[in-house]
Amino acid sequence: MENGAATRAESQENRTAFLYSLPNITTALAMTPLVTFIPAYYSGEFGMPLALVGAILSTARLLDIFTEPLVGALSDNTRSRFGRRKLWIGIGVPFLMLGIWMVFAPPVKVDPVYAIFWIGLTFAAFNLVDTPYKAWGAELSRSYAGRTRIAAWRETFGVASSMLALALIFVLQRTGHGDTKEMLVWMAVLFVGAMPVLYGIAFRLVPEPAVEAQPGPKASLREGFLVILRNAPFLFLTAGFAVFLTGAAIGASLHLIVMEKVFGARDLFPIILIGENIAGLLAIPFWMWMARRIGKHRALALGALGMALLSAPIPLIPHDMGYLYGACIVIRGAFGGALGLLIGSMIADVVDHDKARTGRERTALYYGLVATLSKVGLSFGILLGTVVPSVFGFETSIVENSDSAMFALLATYAWIPMAIMGCSAPLFWFYPLSETVQKDLRTRIESRIQQAQDPEP
Repeated sequence: MENGAATRAESQENRTAFLYSLPNITTALAMTPLVTFIPAYYSGEFGMPLALVGAILSTARLLDIFTEPLVGALSDNTRSRFGRRKLWIGIGVPFLMLGIWMVFAPPVKVDPVYAIFWIGLTFAAFNLVDTPYKAWGAELSRSYAGRTRIAAWRETFGVASSMLALALIFVLQRTGHGDTKEMLVWMAVLFVGAMPVLYGIAFRLVPEPAVEAQPGPKASLREGFLVILRNAPFLFLTAGFAVFLTGAAIGASLHLIVMEKVFGARDLFPIILIGENIAGLLAIPFWMWMARRIGKHRALALGALGMALLSAPIPLIPHDMGYLYGACIVIRGAFGGALGLLIGSMIADVVDHDKARTGRERTALYYGLVATLSKVGLSFGILLGTVVPSVFGFETSIVENSDSAMFALLATYAWIPMAIMGCSAPLFWFYPLSETVQKDLRTRIESRIQQAQDPEP
């Protein structure tokens, strides 16, 4: 009987996770091209210097330092008939749709002022949507393994989004419409069409769980920051994630450029990245198994280390062996699957660490801070990826770059990320919140809630 009840509960949790994760199918349609295509598109099509485009993207990301914690705190403290999370998501969706359209399908010639305004608006609107969305997912399950299942569904739809975008690129290329401009317009069309529909389904069918907050006055933002700074698991997790993303962003910002300028494999771009995403998707059950066997944090450390090591051989691959380069990228994708799966699940666990100590509800603030600190790493990585090759003379607009400039491009693309991502592995490995600790935290939280609900004798 107990096994049957557990199976039904898991089945219901999977259904909820499936419906909640549906909107994530739009995420890569928006965010992946911003990092992967926009630097090459704006520098090639509109003649903007590559380093300037990278600086604009990095600056826009750095503005998240202010917006994401603010959105998180507002979401945590909101009480309305529309809910805490759904209200802010609903506000952000129209602005995000507008921003993506103006960045991907600009109706005028793009200059620095245009790029700064619309890229900045797009990132700000993404924060309004993404921070409450992630917090909503964290609250759908209270168990260590259940949170991994929800993260697995969300990651699956995120990978499906990437594959949809890449499949679209492949089809456009094979039908003679494969230039970057047309690709971005079609991605914008899909994003703007799908986003309100998928969020509408999730809003209608997925509830917001009850608040697990201690009665009393709302905690101030300053108080929240001070508590968070004493949360050791949070500090380990965010430090590791920010370091890892710094390295990963360098490679992402140079993906298309390296494929085209070094390996002459621009046409293979969607095929290689589809293979990378399929590898990450197929690896999800393995990483879920590893998380159960050795803990989420150690599985995460192995994923980061694998990503780092598989970057090492890329500069040594002959330029006429694009298939070997593609194999490295695809295999690396299987290790990268650990990051997308486990980070979100672990943030929910560090929230329990705070909630058990203080009785306060700060889920969205935690997600906002994680996103903020990770985007500091992301923006720094984009800046390094676009500026370092330029310092050594590489320019996208030049047909034949010098050998030294090409080597600088490859070293920036592979070896600098290898060193940086490798440094994140020890931070993940020594993260102190295990499954046993999380179960104890949940017992303390539920005991406190029960005591608050019981009438005084």
